[in-house]
Amino acid sequence: MPLSPQVLLSSLARERCIAKLKELPILFTRKSKQTASVLVPICVDNGKVCLLYTLRSSNLKNHSGQVSFPGGKSDENETIFDTALRETEEEIGIPKADIDIWCEMPKVMGRNKEVSITPVVGLITHFDVNKLKPSLDEVEEIFTVPMDVLCNPANHAHLVYEKTNIIPVFNNDKHTIWGITGLITHLFLQCFLPENEYKVDFMRKKYELAELMPAKL
Repeated sequence: MPLSPQVLLSSLARERCIAKLKELPILFTRKSKQTASVLVPICVDNGKVCLLYTLRSSNLKNHSGQVSFPGGKSDENETIFDTALRETEEEIGIPKADIDIWCEMPKVMGRNKEVSITPVVGLITHFDVNKLKPSLDEVEEIFTVPMDVLCNPANHAHLVYEKTNIIPVFNNDKHTIWGITGLITHLFLQCFLPENEYKVDFMRKKYELAELMPAKL
């Protein structure tokens, strides 16, 4: 059972994952006008290890309809961890006491190149889907995606962004995970999953931007 909670969430697996996350290359070094943070939320749902995502409200001015991780821009004097935990509680109702923070990941840049986004990996302890409280102003839906779906090559695809950048795409039923969220997902899975389980095939299918626009970048 290589993808079971007993294996993936053991103390040894956690230590190995954190070590690999800290070895990831720094992708962006330029200074940004604004900092932001997102939580990469691991949880156990229906006995399976999953990642949790949100579908942003279609009423939002920016990034409406985007599949994303909980998160947002930092307030003054906040750490990246403070931001990720605050935004998670505001958006989906999970208090910081129920999140076991593992570590941060390398920063990625927002689409407009003005915001640097730091992913923070954390485990939602005692996850209960019935206790989720989505912010109706920001979140249209909360859903989880099991590891066996994320590491199935049949669910992989890619988008060529700005002519040279290959962006991973993950298909999950009615949701398409792509853009910055797809990139963060891929970087995390490389460190979290055993190498023989996470065998990607993103080049098997190519999306055009227009096909993905309902889940806006």
